[in-house]
Amino acid sequence: MLLPDFAHHKLMQARDQLLLLSQLAGSRGEEQEVEFRIAPDALAELFDRQAQYLDEVLDSVLDAPP
Repeated sequence: MLLPDFAHHKLMQARDQLLLLSQLAGSRGEEQEVEFRIAPDALAELFDRQAQYLDEVLDSVLDAPP
């Protein structure tokens, strides 16, 4: 079964946000150690958005005709 286009798009958005968080949390190299901070509200919004994207994808699969 293929995912509907909108579900595929939501998965790509979730992936892109996870990649962004990974890059932000990743090593900056040995030359300069820079501390990065993200506001808890902003981080919570990113996680909430990802959960919403995944819920929409799962709903599209569960509601699809057999």
